[in-house]
Amino acid sequence: MQPDEFIQGLKDVYEMLEDQLSKELYLDRLNWLVTGNFGYVEHMAKKSHPDIPVWNGCDEKDFIKTLPEGIKITFYGTGSFSERLIPYLKECNLEIEFCDSDIQKQKKDFYGYRVISPMELFGRREQKKIVICTTKYMKEVKEYLINHGVEERELMDIRSFFKCGTGDDYFYEDFLHYLDEEIFVDAGCYDLGTTYDFAKLCGGLKKVYAFEPDPKNYENCLKRLEREKESFPEISLFPYGTWSCSSKLPFASTADGCAHIGEGKCTIKTAAIDDVVDVHDKITFIKMDVEGAELESLKGAEKIIKRDKPKLAICIYHKPEDIVTLPLYMKALVSEYKFYLRSYSNADNEMVLYAIP
Repeated sequence: MQPDEFIQGLKDVYEMLEDQLSKELYLDRLNWLVTGNFGYVEHMAKKSHPDIPVWNGCDEKDFIKTLPEGIKITFYGTGSFSERLIPYLKECNLEIEFCDSDIQKQKKDFYGYRVISPMELFGRREQKKIVICTTKYMKEVKEYLINHGVEERELMDIRSFFKCGTGDDYFYEDFLHYLDEEIFVDAGCYDLGTTYDFAKLCGGLKKVYAFEPDPKNYENCLKRLEREKESFPEISLFPYGTWSCSSKLPFASTADGCAHIGEGKCTIKTAAIDDVVDVHDKITFIKMDVEGAELESLKGAEKIIKRDKPKLAICIYHKPEDIVTLPLYMKALVSEYKFYLRSYSNADNEMVLYAIP
């Protein structure tokens, strides 16, 4: 795309956006990309989620340095946030333990650390410091702990030290309306958490097509399906990356939400969504978070998008040009689409473009 075309594309996309918040977020995103001024990221975060602390530019190692010495530190939760901290915790001399309400987790250690129950934590009288290791359920966990006698001064909120999502993306906006029977495509399903959220929210979820190319993540998806069968509708899970065609491509396998096509030591199979979905299924919702492969994945779903006009929730932050190329491509497929932009992060990631028929 030539410079003049790109500038015109920016103008066209801005005019396509349906509400003022979308337009403001779009301009902030553009200004951030052009200037690198983090103030625009702060604008996006505060406009979208004023109750969540903005990322302070620090990382895990910086956070560990803020932990107090001389008292036992309890990390509440044994999920991905806690796993990210383990390498740094191993290098410090602090007295550390983990706490989780899952009885099975209490029977095991967590990377060599003891896992206690919440009741044991509540029963302690000595001074303590509790690090809440979640973003999505921060409010609920904090209320739970305080209601059981934990003082607020004993709690630590780690969100300002990490680029983190808010946990309420994809499904909760008031411009989204659901049908009695939804058939959902989850491209980049990671651990099936997104599908799980949609299944809880949408009582009419009939069927799911889920794609996860990272081998470790795919294995975790299989384990979750086995463990939580009753939580999911009919689901077809594929160990493929979504792309414009069937192929084999280099892949960076990171066993987290950042695994991506285009570089890396391993090779994965890719598939076009058009080629995988049963021709008799009317797709009603497509979500894509595929780490920069969004445009190619949309090309691979072109027939379905034109035919079924599904709701689209497409991540738009992985490549700078995505703020132009993705909405223009989607509009070319379905001219009646209405577009909304929302941010679900305390930093410059997790921005989603919605296309609503």
